Amino acid sequence: MNHAVHTSSSRKAKKIWILLGGEMISVRRTGEIRYVHSVFLDTVRANDRRTDVPAVLLSRINQLLRMKAVNDPIWDMVK
Repeated sequence: MNHAVHTSSSRKAKKIWILLGGEMISVRRTGEIRYVHSVFLDTVRANDRRTDVPAVLLSRINQLLRMKAVNDPIWDMVK
């Protein structure tokens, strides 16, 4: 993938996060959701009621895409 993901759709960002191997955990009684991935030590915590996407989450998605493109040879075959 040659370009970074720029989206304001939280639905699209959630789908991309799951496809990249991430996990979403609902934080009880706060309306927040925690984005967890095995590559990162820190989690991203965001308000699930909002419709926009936090910049930190977009940054993490783009980091994962760059890492997969560099480290995984199958990404060269999927053009």
